[in-house]
Amino acid sequence: MEVDVWSLGVIMYILLCGYPPFWSDDETELFRQIKSAKFEFHMPEWKDVSKEAQDLISRMLVVSPDDRITTA
Repeated sequence: MEVDVWSLGVIMYILLCGYPPFWSDDETELFRQIKSAKFEFHMPEWKDVSKEAQDLISRMLVVSPDDRITTA
């Protein structure tokens, strides 16, 4: 179930700004970003997205499943 929340966070991020939260031409760097959940809300794409939506995504894209928001 926790993986589903992570996946929904990635999809939500893409739907709101048009590109994925993790991106690199270098596969090693891409995996490093994913494993550390290193992402940002870049301007100007995110300037009109609510802080609540950004907060929800931040709570979904947490490395540790125990610390990630749940659907329960």
